[in-house]
Order: sequence, then structure tokens, then C-alpha cells
Amino acid sequence: MPSRYRRTLATPGARRFLPAAFIGRLPLAMHTMGTVLFVQNRTGSYAIGGGVAACGAIAEAMCAPVIGRALDRYGQARILVLGVCGHLLGVAALLTAVWSDAPRPTWFAAAVLAGACLPPVGSCARARWSRLLAGSTLLPTAFALEAALDELVFILGPTLATALVVMVAPASALVVSASLLVVGALSLAVQRGTDPGPHGADTARQRRIVRLPAVRALMAITFAIGVGFGGFDVSIVAFAREQDLAAFGGLLLGLFAAGSAVSGLVSGARAQARPPRDRLLRAVRLLAVGFTLPLAGVTVAAMVPLAILAGATAAPTLISANAFMERLVEARSRTEGFAWLVMALAGGVAVGSPVAGQLIDSGGARLGFVVPATAGLLAGLAALLGRHSLPTVQAAAASS
Repeated sequence: MPSRYRRTLATPGARRFLPAAFIGRLPLAMHTMGTVLFVQNRTGSYAIGGGVAACGAIAEAMCAPVIGRALDRYGQARILVLGVCGHLLGVAALLTAVWSDAPRPTWFAAAVLAGACLPPVGSCARARWSRLLAGSTLLPTAFALEAALDELVFILGPTLATALVVMVAPASALVVSASLLVVGALSLAVQRGTDPGPHGADTARQRRIVRLPAVRALMAITFAIGVGFGGFDVSIVAFAREQDLAAFGGLLLGLFAAGSAVSGLVSGARAQARPPRDRLLRAVRLLAVGFTLPLAGVTVAAMVPLAILAGATAAPTLISANAFMERLVEARSRTEGFAWLVMALAGGVAVGSPVAGQLIDSGGARLGFVVPATAGLLAGLAALLGRHSLPTVQAAAASS
């Protein structure tokens, strides 16, 4: 393991909260897939399952900044416990409503409760790293490690959920997902030594975070990346099916995620001499090119290297966005700042997936790759338009 990662993991408390945060993050990828498959098993309709899951995902995205603000104000321990309790209540209500064939609106209401209460465990972990490594050159390495864990979560989560539904029972994915949240989030909650909060009741400055032009620029970039993710996921599965190689769809998705994870780890292993603004703008330029590459894939074999290269441009951009957010906001607001990026990314995925689906229905799988290509260009445009706001806010934050 490179020395920078050894030094990062040697940070007091890191080896304890990192496994807890990883376990607590798995439900972020398992819950949605588990909901789709559970509802589909009971109704025979993927459309209904997808609709119920989408309501939960939207609620999760919309509530993430609110929960992030509460985490900053009251500390992670109290809010994580409350979030776990609310999520368990929502999952129990969803299972009961679907099993008993209750009126359909109750299904959607239960999904909204479960999604809204799902705590942003990844934001909690990044806030802890920010507290422990404030001002250290190892902080980008910690964010690179977090990005790699995110990729691993979104590879393992849907796979584990699908396997549980197929091999155990339709409801097992939701039950296991909720159990993992209990173990991971509560293990994180009891680790008070690395908790960056609470920061008290003065939230006037916190509420102005999203008004900062630089924060809005970061959210626009992250939203565009989410659109690209959603479009790529749907398009690559449809592309593999069109090639009569449906089983390779999952492999291509895995290669995209692997390319992102590896590039993130390589980026984090290097000492960063450039300031965060320069790293961000350079990463976005590469992403704008990388997200157009799948358009050139005419066969599954040709798509393999293109998927890897496209994925390799994603993690460095997200790492740079999180590193810049850490510089933009005060310590008392960082969990909320990271949560805004989570919301933007999730919102982008929610937009990119259906848009790509419509294009695929009308013109075939390759037309769906227009979505990530356009998303990459939009990320570049957002960076171009917002670049003048970044140095001003960064300088102000540095001087405070």
C-alpha cells in the first residue's frame, strides 16, 4: 500500500470509523434495488417497483442536506440513532403494506419515510476525515479512499441485494440492508472521539451555504456527473442486451466503477501540488472528454476499454469537488456541505436514467450514450461558468 494511504489510515480513530462507515453505506446501494425487486415480486410489475423505489430515492436526496445540517448542529451520534429508527420504521411499514396489499399510496408513503430517514453515512465519514486531517496534505488521499469505497459499495450493494432476493426471499434484501445500517451507523455513532459535532444552535451561517456561488457551481458539476452515471447505467445494460450478451452488462458496469475506483486511488496516492481549484477544473475537462467515449463503442469488446477510461475520469472529479467543498465551508457546516453534493449526485442519477431510457426506446441503446456525453459537456460548462466564483470564495475561506 502506498505510504500516503498508510499514513492516512494511521490517523487516530480512522481504522475504527472506516469499517463502520463502509458497512453503514451499503444500504445506500442495497435499499433501492431491494425495494424494486420486492415490489416487483409481489405485483409482477417493474414499473410499480421502480416508482416506489424512485419516491424513496428522491426523498433521500431531498432530505440529505437537512440531515447534514442536523448532524453538524447536534453531532452525529444523536442524529444517526434517530435516522436509523426512522428508516427501520419506514422499511417495516413498506414490508407490511406490500405484504398485506394495502392501498398503493401507503406503499409510496412508507418508501418516502424510509428514504428520507436514511442517514448520509458517507458525508459523516468525510466530515470526520475533515476534522482529523484539517490543513493536512493527506486530506485529498482520505477523500480518494472514500471515493473508492463509494464505488465498491455501488458494485457490491445491488449485487448482494439481487442475490438475496433470488436465493433467500423477496424481502431479504430490505431486511439485510436495514440490519447493515443498524450495525454500521450505530457503530459510527458510538465513536464520539472522531465526531466533528455538535456545533451548537447558531445555524444562520449554515443556511447560507447553498447561496454561495461556488457551492452552486460544485452542485451543478456533481449533478451533471449524476446524470452521466444514470444514463450510462441504463444504456450499457441495454447495449449488452442488443448485442445478445446481456450477462456482460453487469461486467461493463463493474469495469466502469473499477476504472473510477482505481483512478481515484492513484490520484489519492500522489502528493497534490496544485490548489483545489486547478485540480477541479482539470478533472472536469478530462471528464467532459471521457464521458463521450462510450459513443464510440460499437461492440461489447470495444466498449470494455471505453467503459474503463470513462469511469477513470469520474472519481478524480468527485474527489476534487469534495476537497473544494471542504475548503469552502466552515468546520461547523461541512457535513451539510458534503450532503449537498450527495443530493446533487443522486438527483442527477434520477434525471439521467429515465432520459436515457426514453432515448433507448426511441432509437436504440447507442442513442442512450448521448446522455453521459451531454452530461460531461454540461459539467464542463458548469465549471467554465462558475470558475470565477471559486477563487474568491476559496480565498475568503482561507483567510477566515
